[in-house]
Amino acid sequence: MNKVYFGICLHFHQPVGNFDEILERAYQNCYRPFLDVFEKFPDIKMSMHFSGCLLDYFEAKHPDYLDRIKVMVDRGQVEIVGGGYYEPIFTSIPHEDRAGQIEMMSGYIKKRFGQKAIGLWTPERVWVPGLAKEFSKAGVKYTILDDEHFIKAGLKQEDLLGYFTTGEKNAEIEVFPSNKPLRYMIPFKMPTEVINYFKEAGSKSKEPLFTYGDDAEKFGEWPSTNDWVYGKNWLSNFFTELVKNKEWLITVKLSDCLKSRKPLKKIKIPEASYQEMMEWSHGSWMNFLKKYPETNQMVRKMHYVSKKVNSLGDKSALRELYKGECNCAYWHGVFGGLYLYHLRKAVYEHLINAEKIVECVQLRKLPQATCEVGQVRIEEVDFYEDGKKAFIVSNKALSLCIDPANGGIIRELDNRRVSTNLVNPIARHEEEYHKKILAKMGKSHDEAAIRTIHEDTKVIDPALKSEFCYDDYIRGCLVDRFMDSQVNIDDFMECKSNELGDFVNAVYKGKKERYKVVLDRRGSVAGKAVSITKEICLRSANGGGKEIEISYTLKNLSKQTIDAIFGVEFNFTMPYLNSGQYKYFAGDKILGSLNEKGAVPGPGLFSIKDSSKEIDINFEFSQKPKDIWYFPVKTVSQSERAYELNFQASCILPRWHISISPGRQIALGIILTF
Repeated sequence: MNKVYFGICLHFHQPVGNFDEILERAYQNCYRPFLDVFEKFPDIKMSMHFSGCLLDYFEAKHPDYLDRIKVMVDRGQVEIVGGGYYEPIFTSIPHEDRAGQIEMMSGYIKKRFGQKAIGLWTPERVWVPGLAKEFSKAGVKYTILDDEHFIKAGLKQEDLLGYFTTGEKNAEIEVFPSNKPLRYMIPFKMPTEVINYFKEAGSKSKEPLFTYGDDAEKFGEWPSTNDWVYGKNWLSNFFTELVKNKEWLITVKLSDCLKSRKPLKKIKIPEASYQEMMEWSHGSWMNFLKKYPETNQMVRKMHYVSKKVNSLGDKSALRELYKGECNCAYWHGVFGGLYLYHLRKAVYEHLINAEKIVECVQLRKLPQATCEVGQVRIEEVDFYEDGKKAFIVSNKALSLCIDPANGGIIRELDNRRVSTNLVNPIARHEEEYHKKILAKMGKSHDEAAIRTIHEDTKVIDPALKSEFCYDDYIRGCLVDRFMDSQVNIDDFMECKSNELGDFVNAVYKGKKERYKVVLDRRGSVAGKAVSITKEICLRSANGGGKEIEISYTLKNLSKQTIDAIFGVEFNFTMPYLNSGQYKYFAGDKILGSLNEKGAVPGPGLFSIKDSSKEIDINFEFSQKPKDIWYFPVKTVSQSERAYELNFQASCILPRWHISISPGRQIALGIILTF
């Protein structure tokens, strides 16, 4: 029987910001039982990659697990594969951080396992040709990509039974193609079927090498796999079959392959990822920045913070930055977590922490007089790297990112005391799988059905059809709206109301004046010329620096009276969205929870209050609004377990009935206190 070589590389990962109970569940259902079985088969060799997110958890909660891995490393059974410590998409982060993340992981592996890492796991297999040079410079000898990459390079499936060289001269690395048929067979087909697949291949090729690089979570953490893999002994039976056939079916560590066999050929691998990711991203991962403004905001924030951190080089700031670069919150397909608030929250939390560390170090070098809490800094920067200026307004308590090119809105509002971005929703985007859900509407009468019924059978109450409307703007704060008096809250929620003005998404002119940002635009309302000027200023509230003063001036530039409803839309995300600890208040009167919709007439003071006393948001108005609408913004998204209905934000819309004569103007003021 011709010999067949089988290189296994398992990837163990959980996102930064995932709940401890989920990590513990994965440990009990997958990571621990996998090792319990694997330890009984010392003849089977394997490569393993652990993201730093998990390594941190194991060190804190289960250090003995890493000790068990170290025993297998010492006896030559296991090789630890390196990577970016906190699992970044390499193409999305700055060059300095690519090298830094790899170095952090290599240093950890050397210290914890006594091994030099020469392999690298490429997260989500997102590849661009320039990475080969960067990886090589960082000491990487090989990585693993999907067979899709090699097919795009002009090869055929039958050509992929080995490994290849890619990169420029003196900056080359080896690349192993992960076998797609094996990824679909393991652990879902009977072990004997997998063995037969190897036998058939072995009869056609001389000493072929098959690489299997895939998620370890398939072995117990994916839905319905725990009982199959462990309860019905799939994994033990599979390893038994490998040992039984070890005379011709030889398991190898990938690093050993570099010593024992030569690359098949040198190739140039184009930009690619695995097939599903290519479909979700329309060919390039960076397209997520165009499809989702929320991703673009996080990426630009990360680049902005990276410049600050790398100019200082503080290790604790670097670690916080790298945590904020964990890829899972930046994209969406089936597994991406962009729709999961707790993952987006974690990204901002760590990026804000990194900023705070940098500023603390810098402030220690300055005279005490410059360290006042209320001191306001305004930066005019090309934040979005599109040639257009944005404004970062900050003091020690708050930081705002203002985007004049998209409606003059506040796209980020960081409460720095608790390291939380309070403007962190994702808008309601149309997704391809929504068509499947809508086709099944009509049988369920429980909102929770979205979470609990799996894809092949799930149906949704027709009353929830209102969730399947789509926003055509970025859900920030200070979205300027004009509407007819006949529009009701349901029409507005469901995107059925007509916008009378042309200010949403429009370009405002922006400038900084001392301690405020001034935005203005000439537009129209129902065909009548109008100008809006809005001024945004951070103020010191009793020395705490936790107030934002917003001043509006609306001027009628036409020869006719303008009579309309003017609203200023706010979208806030509180730190703990599903805790039930937040309530709406009008003055001292409780209106309801954030999960409720409603309208309250003419309050002078409107609030979101936190029963835990961590964060309140108070609205105070110079002129009482006609009313305030409030309602939850929810999205329907897909995960590997089910479709999910997720609370994203509280939309708060104070509305004024305005009547402005030709040539006249009105002024409105809003003070936000945190």
